[in-house]
This record gives sequence, C-alpha cells and structure tokens, in this order.
Amino acid sequence: MIEIDCFLEEYMKNRRQNDILRLLRDAGEMTVKEICGTLFYSPATVRRDLTELEQKGMLKRTFGGAVLTETYAEQLPLALRAATHIPEKKRICAKAARLVREGETIFLDASSTTYFMAPYLKGKDVTVITNNPLLCVVLSEMKVKNFCTGGEMLTESVALVGSDAEAFVRGIRAHKCFFSARGVRDDEAFDSSKPERDIKIAMLERSERGYFLCDSSKIGQSYPYCIPCSDKIERIDEK
Repeated sequence: MIEIDCFLEEYMKNRRQNDILRLLRDAGEMTVKEICGTLFYSPATVRRDLTELEQKGMLKRTFGGAVLTETYAEQLPLALRAATHIPEKKRICAKAARLVREGETIFLDASSTTYFMAPYLKGKDVTVITNNPLLCVVLSEMKVKNFCTGGEMLTESVALVGSDAEAFVRGIRAHKCFFSARGVRDDEAFDSSKPERDIKIAMLERSERGYFLCDSSKIGQSYPYCIPCSDKIERIDEK
C-alpha cells in the first residue's frame, strides 16, 4: 500500500520554510541570527530558504534578515499547507472515508486536507472527481477510478479552476462532496481564492451531500470569499 507519508519527503524543505514563515508572521521581521536561534537551522540554510521565499513573493529580504510581504498569507502554497496539521488531517480523512459507500461518485476539491484521503480510498469501488492533478496521480497508482476536471492551473495551490473546470463539474451528479477551506466563522467557510471558491460551490451544488473537512486551526479564520454552509453540509473535525 502506498502511504501518504512517502509523498511527504518532497515537502521537507517546505516544512522548514513554513516554520520560517510562521515565525515571521508572528514577529513581523527577524534577522537570520534570530531565525537560526529559534529553529536551530544553519545560517546558510536559512539564507537559501529566505532567497527562495523572496523569489516566490512571500517575503522581502532586509539587511541581515527578512520581513513578510503583505500578500503572503492570502495564497499559501499547497506544499506548505500540506505540511501542517498532518495528524489532524489524517484523522479527519479517515473519518470522511468511512462515509464513502461502494459504487459512489464523489467530489474531492484541491485542498491540502482532501489530499490525505487517498490512502483510505484504496480498495473501494468508487469514482473520484477532483480538480487536483496531484491527487489524480496518487489515486491512479492506488487503482482508484478518477477523473480530473481540467481547466486553468493555479501554480501555488496546484488547483484546476475556471470555466472549463466548472463546466466539467456541472456535467456530473455526485453522491458526496468532500472539501476544505482556509477558515470558518459563524457557520460559514471562507477561502482566499475566488476561482477555488467558485469550483467548490459548483461541486457542492452537484452533490447530494457535502462534508467540510475542518481542523481546529481553521476555526475563527475569515477570508474574502464565502462558501455558504447549507443544511446539507456536515462538518467533520479531528475529534
């Protein structure tokens, strides 16, 4: 069985960079020396990471350190999101997979959480529709029947979106939709990307039931684009 852990090796650098970004988010600005003293990475490693993160537009180098850019938090790359709250995401996905019945067609969005559902679907007679091309590869290796929506690729989030992706989704009738979002407040889910929000809404509209995979880090967080949570949407957490 191909476990999701084997895919996490490629995220090790991103996990380190995520640590740096979180420090900067809390402190605003830090020197290389301060980052090394907190995270116990070498100065050379930290400098390389800061240079790469600056090239991605997530921070700005300063004399001897770095400061976050204003737009960093709005579009955190999939690799960085996938490397956070892993135990919680696995517990949530194990619970979610138990709701999938043989012969069903399900939607999985391109969130970092739904990516962790793949191992729990192996051996099930299901059809998965997703806008996450990486998830399609993993599911195919596990012999799980799947279709990719096509559409425009969002590089940072590795999500397929746009009119073509939404048209594909609207041509499907699914039993269930499993999705996540960047935050939840007052029984509404929120995303930082309008194109990703729009395809999630399309998936929910074409499903009999929706399931919001929500770890505790999302509670109380709000972003510009709302995903209304109707009575047919149930929240699944790690508890």
